[in-house]
Amino acid sequence: MMMKVWQWQWHLSRPTDAAASSSTSTSTSLEMRRHCTSTTVCFLILASCTLVAYLAFFADQLQLPWTSPTTVCLLCPSALYNPNPNQLIHIPPALGPASPSASTDLSHIIFAIGGSAQTWDQRRAYTELWWRPNHTRGHVWLDQAPIGTWPDTGPPYRISRDMSRYGNRASASRIAAAVVEAYQLVSVSSAPEKEKVRWFVMGDDDTVFFVENLIGVLQKYDHKQMYYVGMPSESVEQDVMHSYGMAFGGGGFAISYPAVAELAGVMDTCLDRYAYFYGSDQRVQSCLAELGIPLTREPGFHQVDVRGEIYGMLAAHPIAPLVSLHHLDYVNPIIPNRPSQLESLQSLFSAYRVDPARILQQAFCYDAGAGVVLSVSVSWGYTVQVYPSVRPPHELETPLQTFKTWRTSSDGPFIFNTRPSGDPCARPFIYFFDRVLRNQTDASLTQYTASKAQAQGDAKAMCNNKGFSAASRIDRVRVLAAKMDPFLWKQAPRRHCCMARRTKWGRMLEVQIKYCSPGESTMTPLST
Repeated sequence: MMMKVWQWQWHLSRPTDAAASSSTSTSTSLEMRRHCTSTTVCFLILASCTLVAYLAFFADQLQLPWTSPTTVCLLCPSALYNPNPNQLIHIPPALGPASPSASTDLSHIIFAIGGSAQTWDQRRAYTELWWRPNHTRGHVWLDQAPIGTWPDTGPPYRISRDMSRYGNRASASRIAAAVVEAYQLVSVSSAPEKEKVRWFVMGDDDTVFFVENLIGVLQKYDHKQMYYVGMPSESVEQDVMHSYGMAFGGGGFAISYPAVAELAGVMDTCLDRYAYFYGSDQRVQSCLAELGIPLTREPGFHQVDVRGEIYGMLAAHPIAPLVSLHHLDYVNPIIPNRPSQLESLQSLFSAYRVDPARILQQAFCYDAGAGVVLSVSVSWGYTVQVYPSVRPPHELETPLQTFKTWRTSSDGPFIFNTRPSGDPCARPFIYFFDRVLRNQTDASLTQYTASKAQAQGDAKAMCNNKGFSAASRIDRVRVLAAKMDPFLWKQAPRRHCCMARRTKWGRMLEVQIKYCSPGESTMTPLST
């Protein structure tokens, strides 16, 4: 019916005779050419849109032959070693031990964990995160026998000797003596077992150790010498009250076998002299001071004598292996995207197990383009911060003030510098570790997603600058990083370098962490 109407209308309007015939032929030819042209254009537009969409969503997995790895595939593992075909990346040689027997390993360490029968069930999940049954050696020392069946997912227990003569300070004296009791157990064992022990490590029942990194730290020291290794409190008020020369027990500390052997000879009389002290750690330090053994500081031991959000402290970890965390029941979950502290730690450990030496290690770089420069700070396996303007490294390595002091809940002082979060235009956009996307022998690819508050818009306060707008569009970050050699900690510490760029219409940030080239500076890309 529609065809008939169209034919009738065309018949009414057509010219007559030969002129009409010529006009009809020309019109039909033009119509056909227009139809072919429009069809071709539509096809080309469709093909172009398809290619753009594919590149946008799969560029992280694509490497085109006519482009360099940096241009298309920043997250390809090959880019770690040759991001610029004309420039070789310097990878320092691994510093291994002279022979396998010379290197300290897990079998050389005895743990003495201070606990109580009343608190163990509430705190044991922290120890079970890092304890490896049948591989980790040591005991949790209790005040009395526990009720019910003892779980085999953590350390076996021992009952400490009676310290009731110290009255209300009995618990501190009991835990202080645990390191000597652990030594006495070893001293009556067979000669091969006794000779294997090199270090005694003390901690609390809510201390979380990162064992591979603890081993990495102890490998730096001669276990045949007298060493006392740990770290004082983060809070100055705590150190003034107790001692700057004391390793706080919740953060854990390590004492070499010869030092504990000397300590065993003076412990009983020493505990009598210092019965008035508050904590077990201060008793141990005072006894070691009598023997002339000073504290050797290692900044990876963390007492966590702070309150509230410890995000700023963890996001700016010193260039040192993360060894321990404590007081985690007294601070907010370290990853707000997780519902509990334990699940936050499980998430952190899922990254840690992929690359133990790199956990929390910082790398700084900049994404410059289209009149915008974004500053990027990566705390590997934990968080990424994106600043909407240029922030120099000396600022990025200073912790944000997100926490308060332990005793007075004030803004400090601490044993390190802090910086305020600043105005909305200077505040970082924060992304937390989500998952490991790829785990290869020499590299890993991890993903970080926006914090819940940021995703809900709470962090996007009024700010009109161009950098803020660009940073606000990023909803996830992917980080490709070379695996760190744990023996690298035997060298002078140096922060690794990185490169960053936005992809997928600015919605994703790609970061590549690599060993620094000779003469490379973090700020070099901004000065060229």
